[in-house]
Amino acid sequence: MQYSEKDLPVRLHDGEMLVLSDGNEVRWESNGEAKAIFIGSSFDATMELFPGQEETVNIGGNNFVLTAFFEDALEVKKV
Repeated sequence: MQYSEKDLPVRLHDGEMLVLSDGNEVRWESNGEAKAIFIGSSFDATMELFPGQEETVNIGGNNFVLTAFFEDALEVKKV
């Protein structure tokens, strides 16, 4: 499934993607217990988040909070 910025806040599950209004993509893949976070179209992870960890990132001039959960989910909120 693919979400857009108008769907925020959203919880992305494995295989789902968020496409922001500037065209940047946010997706994740499981890396053991951690979630490898990909921002943009790169195949290199931007960061890793462990369950319960939260990170604020600037994407295209906007701030977003990414929160990893134990269940199969990464929450994305616009600040």
